[in-house]
Amino acid sequence: MLRHKPVAKVWIDPGCIVCSACETTCPDVFEVRETTCVIRPEALHAPFLQSRGQMISDAAEECPVQVIKFETIECEEPSHSL
Repeated sequence: MLRHKPVAKVWIDPGCIVCSACETTCPDVFEVRETTCVIRPEALHAPFLQSRGQMISDAAEECPVQVIKFETIECEEPSHSL
């Protein structure tokens, strides 16, 4: 079995400086507004986030004030043999 950790939840802590880096990296999840960034409504559901985990992780790493947070869940997938 292979283990992977899809993103189950993403949020933004107070302190966003509206730099737009997150929206540039992952526009499906983040929306920059005049005074802060928000999570798009569709991204509030775990199934929507699962295929975007790497982009969310990249956005969190690139955030200059480190306010992007996310939770993962551990899942097992059967290994695919050739």
